[in-house]
Amino acid sequence: MKTIFIVAGDQSGDSHAAKLMRELSLLHPSVKFIGIGGIEMSKAGLQSIVPLSEISVVGFWEVAKRYFYFRQLLSKCEQLLLTSSVDCFIPVDYPGFNIRLATFAKKNNIPVYYYIAPQLWAWGKTRAQKLASIVDKLLVVFPFEVNYFAKYGINTEFVGHPLLDNKIFSLDCKREYRIALLPGSRLQEIKKHIPIMRETVAILEKKLPDIKIGIAVSPIIDQSIYKKLIPNSWEIFTDSRLLMKTSTIGIIKTGTSTLEAALCELPFVMIYKTSLISFHLSKYLIKLPFVSLVNILMNKKIVQELIQNDAEPKRVVYEILDLLTISKSVEMKGEFEKLRTLLGNPGASKRAAESIYNLLHDK
Repeated sequence: MKTIFIVAGDQSGDSHAAKLMRELSLLHPSVKFIGIGGIEMSKAGLQSIVPLSEISVVGFWEVAKRYFYFRQLLSKCEQLLLTSSVDCFIPVDYPGFNIRLATFAKKNNIPVYYYIAPQLWAWGKTRAQKLASIVDKLLVVFPFEVNYFAKYGINTEFVGHPLLDNKIFSLDCKREYRIALLPGSRLQEIKKHIPIMRETVAILEKKLPDIKIGIAVSPIIDQSIYKKLIPNSWEIFTDSRLLMKTSTIGIIKTGTSTLEAALCELPFVMIYKTSLISFHLSKYLIKLPFVSLVNILMNKKIVQELIQNDAEPKRVVYEILDLLTISKSVEMKGEFEKLRTLLGNPGASKRAAESIYNLLHDK
């Protein structure tokens, strides 16, 4: 029996890791998974150390405030790596925590197979050089990452993007005249973004009286929190992809959800607001001209990015009304079709599992 330690730190990582785990279980039915993950990974057989909601935070200041908690959790993971006869460690994105744990694993001769590379191309070369010393195999989901990481001597393989393994991205649903709101999956994102969305909707409803409103809710956040923040008239969706696939337009926070929206061919405006400390630190550290994955991958501005002070209701309203024109909507959807072709073919989870399976049996 093989024992795999696997860690994902957010909702999208939980989803991608769960698909990988299921494919690994098909190849090796007796495999055992321990580590950190959410609902989807637990369904796939993970023995999770802590609930995903406990570690799903984003932003420099937000993480710093919980330094001692993360330090204790890291120590607990290190002990488990030493005492659980682990055959390999699979970090899934989530670089702040996973790179530290991978460093420990490597020092103790535990192979590290990193799935979904941290976006180090946005942060400069220092972290990439660090990754080269601790990773045995890097399985990446964007084609340009192969050449980027190869520069640092990292054994890298492009497997495709696991989002394409979701059948929901076949576009066969009827769209309703509805705005899809995706405020994020973390509590601090929800508290920052819903007030902006609520004010934006109040203005839009006067201009577009027939428009419906749908909001995606996170499975790791108690729905009572949403009910305190949103009007009763908003429709709640537990399936964010179904919301995006059946809506006309969206207001979406930055992250994987922007890529999902593009695959659902949903025209959208991207917003993001965080603490002032985190905002100014990220401006200093991030080396890219764009924030949205759509714009980064296409290397040009496809979707409007409204960040921090720009993420104010009147500006969002202006962009939404502009996108509702037929010409703008058709133009954006055309770019989304081009983006889909960049991400490879379905089967990323299976290809990644086969690569890891072969590495485990070559040891």
